[in-house]
Amino acid sequence: MVQTITNDQVIQLQTICSGKFHNREERLEALSEISGFELKSIKDLNAVQATDLIYFFNTGKSPDNSSWAIFDKYNTKHKAILSRCHTLGWVQEDKPQFVDLHRLGGWLKSNRSPVVRRLKEMSSAELSKIITALDNIINKQYK
Repeated sequence: MVQTITNDQVIQLQTICSGKFHNREERLEALSEISGFELKSIKDLNAVQATDLIYFFNTGKSPDNSSWAIFDKYNTKHKAILSRCHTLGWVQEDKPQFVDLHRLGGWLKSNRSPVVRRLKEMSSAELSKIITALDNIINKQYK
């Protein structure tokens, strides 16, 4: 289950954003652009995404999501996930034979993922949910 944003995180983000943006609409537009999906409220974020945004505003650096996508090359479900990432085109620009782990990790952290957990920490049933979700994205993309 996805952990919702905490009150402390809401306060931190609002404090950070109050000095950077003039109004609520501007703040939400910027946060939507940074997070990669449209936000109607800061409370649309999950706890992991909020942590990433706080990190970004405090350091100026985007967090490295690739650690969330580290896989076991001997796990057949991990291989199936990597195959689907290739089908979706989630590959490195300079080395298209390799999956873009930063992108996959970012998706695993997002509310779009049915399981918000590091790939190596997932159970077999959770990995199956990820595979099904990726299959659904593929089906929508190629309709």
